[in-house]
Amino acid sequence: MNDTPRLLTPDSELPAVAAAPAPWRLAGDGWILALELPTAARHAAAHIPPELRACPLGGPAVVMFVDYAESPAGPYRELLYIPGRFTLPDGEHAWSVTRIYVSTWESVVNGRRNWGIPKDHADFRRGYSGTGETVSAQVGGREIARLQLAARGPALPVSAGLLPRGLRRLVQFHGGRRFELAPGGRGRARLARAVALQSDPELFPDLAAARVRLAMKVERFTLEFPRAAVASQTPR
Repeated sequence: MNDTPRLLTPDSELPAVAAAPAPWRLAGDGWILALELPTAARHAAAHIPPELRACPLGGPAVVMFVDYAESPAGPYRELLYIPGRFTLPDGEHAWSVTRIYVSTWESVVNGRRNWGIPKDHADFRRGYSGTGETVSAQVGGREIARLQLAARGPALPVSAGLLPRGLRRLVQFHGGRRFELAPGGRGRARLARAVALQSDPELFPDLAAARVRLAMKVERFTLEFPRAAVASQTPR
């Protein structure tokens, strides 16, 4: 496997789209999985940018599928991966989205431009059954990942605003710049279970041996992505 994190479409080849500057307010629903991954899968260099590879990792890895019905860039779907909470060279802690696919070019371009989030374009499918649903993402006919999920129990209110900013801190590195922000949101969440998880390790972290520590279905949520603080220098 090539250990260099790669964007399927480099910045120089992105299409022209309408600008949708931050802040963003989004609404939709989705699934959140907190995972325990084997060390090799969690630390796979192909899914962590060079700026973060030497940083210690704590907490769970996180996989999310989100279906945004509303956003400043229009409706879109996304599948993302966060390896965990990094200890940065300055001693501070932060999460970082290191692999992410979205269903529209508007989201790709504006996500990279606004927050340094390394979005790539993919096609999504979402199917429902009496016991749950299956979501998948594909690029060029090649399946990136497939998640079979089922929710249970009542939906209870949740709010990211109850967490200190430091626990919501997100740091991204893209194009020689460092982006920092603290997203917020609220909605309703139900406990869930992952019936089956699979992925292509070249396109997404290997989920075959993942242990699910927590799974939730989040319903009728709103999410706020503020303007990022941007610095031109990246840590060595």
